[in-house]
Amino acid sequence: MSSHRIRIFSSLLIAFIIVNIYGNLTGIKNALANIKLDPSGLKKLFSLNIKFPESSDLKPLTKYNGNVNYKQISPNPNPSPITSTGFARKTPTPIQPTRLVQPTSQSRLTPTIKIPTKIPTKAPTNVPKPTNTPKPTKVPPLPPITTNLRPGTTLRSVFDEVSKRVCIPTALLMAFQTEETGAWISPNAPESFVRLYNTYGWWKTSAADPCRGFGYDESTGLVPSDSYYANRFCMVTPGANPGQMGIFSINQWEQDVTRKYTAVILPNNIDRRVFFDNALIFAIATINRIGSTPKNCTVWSDDEVKIAAEKHQGSCGNNYCADVLKYYKQYR
Repeated sequence: MSSHRIRIFSSLLIAFIIVNIYGNLTGIKNALANIKLDPSGLKKLFSLNIKFPESSDLKPLTKYNGNVNYKQISPNPNPSPITSTGFARKTPTPIQPTRLVQPTSQSRLTPTIKIPTKIPTKAPTNVPKPTNTPKPTKVPPLPPITTNLRPGTTLRSVFDEVSKRVCIPTALLMAFQTEETGAWISPNAPESFVRLYNTYGWWKTSAADPCRGFGYDESTGLVPSDSYYANRFCMVTPGANPGQMGIFSINQWEQDVTRKYTAVILPNNIDRRVFFDNALIFAIATINRIGSTPKNCTVWSDDEVKIAAEKHQGSCGNNYCADVLKYYKQYR
């Protein structure tokens, strides 16, 4: 009987507790519904106590792939996490760029740099007129030779000295000398021999042999009367003109008609029996015979060489012109 009463009492107590709890929850809900908060007050309340989200809450940045389009940039659509104050942080409005750079086909964007326009230099009003082309400085002529010993210690060096003063190649002088007297006077003659016969008046001494130095008249074979060995007989050259002497077989007439030119180089005396003098007379006479000065003083054409040989010999008979041209190419 007593246990039955206890059960009834317990049931009533539980029912009472449930009714009271339900009533209290309803009152709390109505009370919260009637509360109106002032947003301005909340702004002041939480303005100094805003907490930023932890680094763990931030999303990692997407790796740049070079295809950025600024027009498509927008705020993060996902709301920021709730802070400890219970309110979400307001996302700032993105600032639009003043100038949009259109993406190019390249993988990287090159910043646009505005290059300033170059201001052209003002053209001068008084343009200087070109001056006349300067002429090359004229090389002064070599001084005249006044000593009895002429320049040169070998046949080639003697001919070099002549070539410096007259527009004729040294190789051409070597060719003519070989054709005229090469069988008796070698181009490689020793210096002592050249010095002896390259001195003015050598024929007046007993040390020199007029036959070896071609100091005789080739048409008669006799040594002239002014020589130490006057009237000695040396050798007759068939077809030689009267008075021909020296290594280029120059006669008296050629020596006389060229004297006005040779006097500039040899003002005191000249004789065709001297090696240098004979080559100088021959060079000037040859230039006059061909009619014009060649354009090149060191290299002559084949035609110029043949004309010079023909003028000197009188013809190209006996292969004279061909031989001179052959020797010229050999010594050039």
